[in-house]
Amino acid sequence: MTQTDTLTVDPQQELRAEAISVGYGDHLVIPALSLEVATGAVTALIGPNGCGKSTLLRTLARLLSPRSGTVLLDGHDIHRLPTKQVARRLGILPQSPLAPESITVGDLVWRGRHPHQRLGQRRSTVDEEAVLDALEATGCAELVDRRVDSLSGGQRQRVWISMALAQQTPYLLLDEPTTFLDIAHQLEVLDLLIDLNQSRGTTIVLVSHDLNQAARYADVVVAMAQGRILGQGHPGEVITAELVSQVYGITAEVMPHPVTGHPLVLPLGRHDPRPAARDDT
Repeated sequence: MTQTDTLTVDPQQELRAEAISVGYGDHLVIPALSLEVATGAVTALIGPNGCGKSTLLRTLARLLSPRSGTVLLDGHDIHRLPTKQVARRLGILPQSPLAPESITVGDLVWRGRHPHQRLGQRRSTVDEEAVLDALEATGCAELVDRRVDSLSGGQRQRVWISMALAQQTPYLLLDEPTTFLDIAHQLEVLDLLIDLNQSRGTTIVLVSHDLNQAARYADVVVAMAQGRILGQGHPGEVITAELVSQVYGITAEVMPHPVTGHPLVLPLGRHDPRPAARDDT
């Protein structure tokens, strides 16, 4: 578990969904779900495809409006707040974001500073330092003059994360942030998010398809299925063989990781031997 007890966190921070129902057209994805995001912690939303975790993240980020219920940001209905105010408090990295044609890396990352600037204001030293720090943190400084559409998928993902970091918000929401990345860059990005959480107290919510990464990097895991929360809490308490079976419909062995002690999930396919029945007597 990350050391959230060492964080300096604004006591006014709050991101909460109250009885939200969300859907697309006639299809209801989330029926009356409530969730209070742990302030100053890293929360991972897990679950199978179509379970509603990305829909929940997009609703928390004000990218979707709930049919009923409310999302509260620092005690206020997020849909009643000015857009720029929300952008100064909450950063979002959606799945497969699209960059304007021919935009350079530097210009894209600079867009993360727009919520902090007044109309006609020139770029300040604070803005320049924030952009440079974000580029260096993600290993993208050498790409600053490259066009985003000329980059590999992994490079583009790191550039988008740079833009989110440059925004310097107390909340950061990311939908599968390690998509397109090889294992080395996956670890770099996740370690970077932990650094950000520990050094700035940033509240982070991310969608993950990797149970072992969620168990290793998150303080709180929220397990979803069919638009409902089936488990929520510390990974060591939530991620069990029973929950994996309930959420994903598969058999898995769950044991302590030999190095970190976090839950280690070993899914079993049809051709794998079944685990021996345990005698709890």
